Amino acid sequence: MLRYLTLGVLMLSSTAALAEGPSYSFIQALYQQIDIDDAGDGDGYGVAGSVAIDDSWFVFAGYSSFDPDDFSDVDQIEVGGGWHSPISSTTDWFVTASYLDVDYGPGSEDGFGVGVGVRSMFSPSLELYGQVNYEDVFDGDTSVGAGAWYTLSGNLALGAAVEFGDDVTSYGVGIRLYFDK
Repeated sequence: MLRYLTLGVLMLSSTAALAEGPSYSFIQALYQQIDIDDAGDGDGYGVAGSVAIDDSWFVFAGYSSFDPDDFSDVDQIEVGGGWHSPISSTTDWFVTASYLDVDYGPGSEDGFGVGVGVRSMFSPSLELYGQVNYEDVFDGDTSVGAGAWYTLSGNLALGAAVEFGDDVTSYGVGIRLYFDK
């Protein structure tokens, strides 16, 4: 009898572990290869973070810098917030809004960004995501992105992402540290 009770508890605890949705509290660092249509190819880095405010709201911020071949350095700061809601016990859909400030060789430009997407815990260690973004900087750019984060242990994850836009294409790899796992 004790064996069946133990087996039942283990099955319920593994189901609860599978039922966790994505975390919205983390910091991350990224390395990216970026191609901007009028500025050439280059590579760069970024740091970003997100903090869950409650069960539905989160805030985020990030800084990125990259050095294209045919242009001076490009630095971007992004600050924003978002809302998410579960589709299932392991999948959320989300919307975001942000302010962007981009500094480049001859000057700077600022604008806003909006996005919508889906984040899903494919397994307790693997998160997959996809999103559509619009940024109203320069002439505006719509992009589609996707990626994955694999949790190595506890709160440390490695990831990869790709984003295709009207004027910008990027590929990246990164490391993420979760605060609430």
